[in-house]
Amino acid sequence: MIIIGEKINATRKSVAAAIAGRDEQFIIKTVAEQADAGANYIDLNGGDPNPQAEVANMEWLVKLVQSNTDLPLCLDSASVDAIKVGLSLAEKKPIVNSISLEAERLEAFLPVLTERECMVIALCMSDDGMPTSADDRVERAGRLIEQLGGIGKKPDEIIIDPCFVPVSTDPNAARYVCESIRIIHEKFPDVHIGGGLSNVSFGLPKRKYINLAMLAASVYNGMDAAIIDPCTPYMVPLILAGEVISAADQWCANYVGAHRDGRLQ
Repeated sequence: MIIIGEKINATRKSVAAAIAGRDEQFIIKTVAEQADAGANYIDLNGGDPNPQAEVANMEWLVKLVQSNTDLPLCLDSASVDAIKVGLSLAEKKPIVNSISLEAERLEAFLPVLTERECMVIALCMSDDGMPTSADDRVERAGRLIEQLGGIGKKPDEIIIDPCFVPVSTDPNAARYVCESIRIIHEKFPDVHIGGGLSNVSFGLPKRKYINLAMLAASVYNGMDAAIIDPCTPYMVPLILAGEVISAADQWCANYVGAHRDGRLQ
């Protein structure tokens, strides 16, 4: 499982304040917490209404985080300029989060993704909006894979995000996502699947329980990448257990290893 720690995101008020105030210790502490909890990548989102500020935020975050962890980065921005800066500074092969089938965004981002080696999160969203069914997600996934393959991305450099929609607005949303994960996994076995699954619980109380249930169902159906808060209790152990149940962890090697390392608390 590719675990992307989601906590350094300017949509969180405390993180936005830390970025604006250049609070290094806050960011360093947040990185360390996620690394200790089992993150494989650190997501960096310095979003700002001012485009130049967002570019500056990305530069500051990349330099600071890389000087305090060996983990690779997930560069998270809708700004092409911010992604360019992040890519130019990334010391290890990063993930770019994200592109979609929206024509303007696709046209802007595809050339940037050829500038250096990187993985890419590809969101199943188009100019028609969010996908409305499992079939819609599968069809869009195919088009995204074709587009990224056309610029030289290998299947294992692609992470398809099926769009995790709040179940509070669509009761069938989680079921459609799980079905699409299963089909995409069968059709494109070398492509990764995952995304920001916590969106599924938006608007509901005690969101962590919905997120944990969605995580278990998604892993069982073939999800192998997740943008999550790894510090949430039971989140990482549930991933490890889910990989055992879904046969992704054959002979339970990762699960047993995690137990020996004391990571199944």
